[in-house]
Amino acid sequence: MISENNFSKEITNKLNSFFADGRSPHAVLIDGGSEEERYSLARLTAKMIVCSQQSMTPCGMCENCRKADENIHPDIITLTKPDDKKNFVKADVKKVVGEAHLTPNDSLKKVYVLSEVHHMNEESQNLLLKILEEPPSYTAFILTSQNANAVIGTVLSRVVRLSLGNTLSVDYSQKALDIVSELATAILSPYEYDKIKATAPLDGNKKLTGEVLGLFISFLRDAIALKSGGKVLLEDFSKQSTEVSEKLSLVKLIEMYDTVCAVHRSLENNPNYTLLSAILCARL
Repeated sequence: MISENNFSKEITNKLNSFFADGRSPHAVLIDGGSEEERYSLARLTAKMIVCSQQSMTPCGMCENCRKADENIHPDIITLTKPDDKKNFVKADVKKVVGEAHLTPNDSLKKVYVLSEVHHMNEESQNLLLKILEEPPSYTAFILTSQNANAVIGTVLSRVVRLSLGNTLSVDYSQKALDIVSELATAILSPYEYDKIKATAPLDGNKKLTGEVLGLFISFLRDAIALKSGGKVLLEDFSKQSTEVSEKLSLVKLIEMYDTVCAVHRSLENNPNYTLLSAILCARL
């Protein structure tokens, strides 16, 4: 069990549950909080994975724990984006995927810590997906990100999540909340008109469009989490998240999530917002 740390009881309980009965997660996403908090929790999780005492992790006394504490464990490999690059280098991600099948050196498992994957583009995340889908039994992955929205839906569906919450509270406008509520209902309708009607209030408004898309991404993320046995974070949409999760397949939810994320990212290129709404309606 975790004995000393600076994390909330909810986080420590959830982390301990991952390792109950000798189990160990093959992939964890740590999001929210500060970069320092994410890194600290990632190190603790990696230490629990390599610890020799599977019945009480981390024991803090075995050789694996000692090396993890000193940051010299050969089976804990950390990958970050280079300082002079905007994103992770594709070749580095390919190397991780290729070497993931190599057996550990000292521990029964080895751990790849992929730090701050909000700096990993969609192409690289899809490369990573290949190994997350069928990882070797002796390899685990820990991903950290500012927020879960930066992770593509297919990757998100293959990790267990540890959310540290937001560093800043987000206050959504009532108009954005109303639009997302109507859109959440519209995606269950077989008629495209209902989706067009739901997004009509955006009317080319850049600020409102960004707010609605960001909120809708979180809504879909909650629906995916429910489908995978998790829980919702947006309490205001709990009932609708549950209904969408029950009525749509995981494949469809991930497809929607990736579509909305792609549209959201395209806002950086100052697109035609009316056209953007039309594209969104056609793809949902």
